[in-house]
Amino acid sequence: MPACLLGLGSNLGDREATLRAALDELDALPNVRLQRHSQWHRYAPIGGPREQGEFLNAAAVVDSTIPPLAFLENLQRIESRHGRQRADRWAPRTLDIDLLLYGDAVIETPVLTVPHLRMTFRRFVLEPAAEVAPKEIHPVIGWPIERLLMHLNAARNEVVVLSPSAALRSQIAQRIIERFGARAMERPTFKTADPLWPPAYTTWLALGPPADDTKRTSTKARGLAYAAAAFPKLTVLLDADDDAPRAVKSEWSAIVRQPGRGPTLRLQLSDQAAIECEVFAAMESVWPDLGPGGADRLE
Repeated sequence: MPACLLGLGSNLGDREATLRAALDELDALPNVRLQRHSQWHRYAPIGGPREQGEFLNAAAVVDSTIPPLAFLENLQRIESRHGRQRADRWAPRTLDIDLLLYGDAVIETPVLTVPHLRMTFRRFVLEPAAEVAPKEIHPVIGWPIERLLMHLNAARNEVVVLSPSAALRSQIAQRIIERFGARAMERPTFKTADPLWPPAYTTWLALGPPADDTKRTSTKARGLAYAAAAFPKLTVLLDADDDAPRAVKSEWSAIVRQPGRGPTLRLQLSDQAAIECEVFAAMESVWPDLGPGGADRLE
């Protein structure tokens, strides 16, 4: 029976009562058994209207023999019973239930993508999930949940824009600089840098005070007891466009399949406004205290 990791959230009505009821309804589904759930966590909304209320979030592990698409339909029915309205994205909602992991399955369909595309960098997902499934491996990234969270908490305040399109990479990097006070930095060198962040396809940006750009030393000197201490805190993958040469598309396909980058946002979009919206929301999730012109709030 596959173990499924779920993320739950609510910021309308009696949030705690809604989440408790949703967990009971999950456990009552045929061929589903609730194993455990996290504590309730409070988070500011990400990516949506600032005036909306604070979210209450949780994570749960359930065992299920229901096929993934049918399981998703069951989750959406529970959401609907609690008044979930699917209107604007990132709008307030009475109940949100995300299927984050379905065992070690990798699923890409028009209606369901597993693992969840944004789970590796969202604190409001990783913090509750680390309570209930710390050792669960992300089947694409190759890291356990607890390591993804540790990376967000301990890694350097750097973001990498990775794309075969130099023009798109430059545009998005410039928008990050303008909105978040980031600055271009010299591309670091370490053992695994080239396979994961090929020089020709990457732009490295630093956030926070300039002192954060000090020359890299050993991971031991930085006090981070894991090999990825030199990695950026967030990687943004922007896919090749349809007009890219076949050789570039082939090389890019090999690059994106490399596991081990840590928190990653991959976007298969061509509209720059949509890309910016996704990137800004991701950065606000990784750096909750960071807003337009707010880089000085990073330590």
